[in-house]
Amino acid sequence: MQFRLLAFLSALFILVVAPVAAPESVQAAPYFEGKTVTVIVGTQPGGRRDRITRTLAQFLTKHIPGNPNVLVQNIPGGQEIPSQLKIFNGRPDGSIMGIVTSSATEAPFFGIPGAKYDPRKYVYIGSPGTGKNRQTLMLHTQAGFKSMEDVMSREMALGAHRVGHRVYLNGRITGEIMGLKIRWVLGYSSPSRYIAVERGEIDGGYNDAASAMRERPDWFEKRQIYAPVSTALPELLPPIDHPTFANTVSLMQFAKTDLHRDIIRKINTTDRLGGALVFPPGTPRNLRDIVEQALLRMGKDQGFIDLWEEQVGIKPFPGVFSAAEVEEAVKIYTDWRPDVLKAYRRLGSEAPK
Repeated sequence: MQFRLLAFLSALFILVVAPVAAPESVQAAPYFEGKTVTVIVGTQPGGRRDRITRTLAQFLTKHIPGNPNVLVQNIPGGQEIPSQLKIFNGRPDGSIMGIVTSSATEAPFFGIPGAKYDPRKYVYIGSPGTGKNRQTLMLHTQAGFKSMEDVMSREMALGAHRVGHRVYLNGRITGEIMGLKIRWVLGYSSPSRYIAVERGEIDGGYNDAASAMRERPDWFEKRQIYAPVSTALPELLPPIDHPTFANTVSLMQFAKTDLHRDIIRKINTTDRLGGALVFPPGTPRNLRDIVEQALLRMGKDQGFIDLWEEQVGIKPFPGVFSAAEVEEAVKIYTDWRPDVLKAYRRLGSEAPK
């Protein structure tokens, strides 16, 4: 009897003093709880990349455990170099993220002044897919371009942001491969290029087909745009499902050298770098993993998908690339053979003679 009583008391003591798991509400708070995260983008407010960034920011707040306050900081100009330096030299504590594009990735390899950062050292989080490569030469019909014969025989005035911008590179390589007569007019943002076209200052230029349709739907409703060629590979055409692009052909069909074909293929590897999200070098991988998982969850969030299609204008939403997939794209994109680098640099970073 005494033995049973001792056993009972021992069991009761264990129940009383044994640690009890804390309820979820009092467990350690997520790392990002109560914090502010700034996402840096190297464009002015209102453009496609800015809309991508702000759509991401809104849903990162929702999906990152702890629901941090996510702000967007625009640092435009300087060929994106000021924004990249701010990201690259940011605190590696999760408080700074940034958007990295193919243009920003290539700048240090092209010897662009001030590009003192190494895109291979960023901690890549992932990227929303931009879909097919929709970069397309679009000419307004008021300028008289209505056929491929017009394109091949007449001089065209094309607008671009600056030497070194993707819009400029696409036009330069198209002009070289097809033997076009191009007069360049630089210094335009995307919105101001639309105004310049309507004023007759330029005839058109390269643009993302989905963005152009979203920003100037009246041009497409009235069939005022002729889109002869795209840098997309043949299997990725049409660049978007609309009658304007039904007869758009791939620049690849005009390429006659391996060098030109290599450059076109390289351009087509940049889908994953249309708006890659990164941390500064040295940011702990466990923080990257937290945000990567949040990004992947966002890609399945119907609210995010709906807002993306509305704000960014790319339908259907193509999904999210993982950190590993973006890192592989960076590896490919930063592997420059001397002959390709020389030609690419000449076309993208040097003014035409």
